[in-house]
Amino acid sequence: MNRNCLSPPPRPRPRSLARALGLAAGFAAVALIPSVPAASTPMHDPHAHHAMAKPSGNQDYQRAEVRYAVPDASLRDQQGRSVTMAEVLADRRPVMLNFIFTSCTAVCPVMTATFAQVQTQMGTERKDLRMVSISIDPEHDTPKRLAAYAARFKAEDNWTFLTGKLADIVALQRAFGVYRGDKMNHSPTAFIRTAPTAPWVRIDGFTRAKVLIEEYHRQRARLSAQ
Repeated sequence: MNRNCLSPPPRPRPRSLARALGLAAGFAAVALIPSVPAASTPMHDPHAHHAMAKPSGNQDYQRAEVRYAVPDASLRDQQGRSVTMAEVLADRRPVMLNFIFTSCTAVCPVMTATFAQVQTQMGTERKDLRMVSISIDPEHDTPKRLAAYAARFKAEDNWTFLTGKLADIVALQRAFGVYRGDKMNHSPTAFIRTAPTAPWVRIDGFTRAKVLIEEYHRQRARLSAQ
């Protein structure tokens, strides 16, 4: 038997204790995310490699401003209506966008919950923002399934969920620089664009709704000052 197992753990230093409390708060927030029921229980967790990617009290992310050449893919929204990506992005409202899939059990529920918090925290101002979530699992995520997923997160009319043909979805992922070859390798990324002629603000990593809202306001103010 390892004697270290019998020794009492060392008392945490104040800084370590603060970090531990931060971690506890982060995981408590994840626990509030609506659950996504699975059709069956697998022998192993296919999302186990995401365990280290879940948010903690020390949320790190990277920000960049990028211009993307986005293909005009033919898509369908959660109501089954046909729409092109050009139509989505031609909206004069600012756009906040991410990539998700409904059977994901780690990264996507956290990102979607963050978008839901943005929607709630913006109040009536949310009508001026178009939110878009694109499924990277179009062969599984039908409009009906996306509608159920949207309802689970209380998505309102300003939040569109999109699916389409696999080739079109892959082309969109490549255009935004998030294609990883396999949906299990996806990572948390959010995009914000305040006008059709403005660059996209790309935020890689888990972040809070407050950060996204502050970025949105910052970009709106910069656009107004031009």
